[in-house]
Amino acid sequence: MINSQQHSRSLVLLFVFQGVVCAFNLLEGLYPSGYLITPVFTLLYGPLVYFYTLSITTQTEQKINTLLLHALPAICAVFFTRYTQTIIFIGTVSQLIYFYCSYRYLSAYHNSLMQQRSDAETLKMKWLLKALLIFGVIVVFDLLRMNVQTITPIDLKMHWYLLNEILLLIMFSFLLFHTVKKTYQSPNTPEQSSETPIAPSSNDALNTEIFSNIEQIVKTQLLYQQPRLTLTDLANHLGINSKDISSAINSSTGLNFCEYINRHRVHHVQTLLDNSSANSLGTKFSLIELAFEAGFNSKSTFNAVFKKETGLTPSQYKKKATQNGA
Repeated sequence: MINSQQHSRSLVLLFVFQGVVCAFNLLEGLYPSGYLITPVFTLLYGPLVYFYTLSITTQTEQKINTLLLHALPAICAVFFTRYTQTIIFIGTVSQLIYFYCSYRYLSAYHNSLMQQRSDAETLKMKWLLKALLIFGVIVVFDLLRMNVQTITPIDLKMHWYLLNEILLLIMFSFLLFHTVKKTYQSPNTPEQSSETPIAPSSNDALNTEIFSNIEQIVKTQLLYQQPRLTLTDLANHLGINSKDISSAINSSTGLNFCEYINRHRVHHVQTLLDNSSANSLGTKFSLIELAFEAGFNSKSTFNAVFKKETGLTPSQYKKKATQNGA
């Protein structure tokens, strides 16, 4: 099912790879010899997870040649498997480095989303950030297991290995669930770059003028009510370069594009609640209906952004506004 999606085929590679690792571990356990191949696999986990991270954050299919290039250390290590513990240590360090690079790339991707899309909060893959951190813990845990296995009783060794494989299976299943969920929830999400956020221009007068135009069109045309408003959409409305718009917003408000639009959405809801006695919207509709009317497309995002802006949850603010209007 997921193999039909270009951006998620790398997850198939992870499942296939884990199956191969289990098969070789079984063979080496049933038919012990002086030659081990499984330590080499520690040099492949990192590149595969990094490859998956790159693939899931872009609609551009990653080239298999790139993955093969990252697999060169593992290929070379095949000829030095007699240095088992050394390879295991290098493989563990390699995994941690790749996980860190994946984490940095994903963080940059999220920053790019915040600069370009008003629905960035709902598109963030916080689940993958958590998965990378948990993978790092599993790797360290497995390094300990492999370094003490020569003095570990056979029963403990087998149960420890089983526990490690169960943890990896759970993590891969977690990735599978969220990959399928992402595929079906946002199949048309445009590709985002992981570029460094645009630095504000040093021309304060120009930034002030552009921001004044931004404020006018966003408020008068209620552009913030569009759930999937992008920086490009706003640039098309104004006829101004998107980089100049981003720079003007950053310089004038200290906010990125997503935060700026969400602030307008929060103010819209606040206005309806504050004027509930004069505006039926504030009393007739629920908070989530008001949130959707203002442009939010997620209850959790609305609650988090509203509390960040006002210091109160939507329910607390509504209760306070009702008491003030009584």
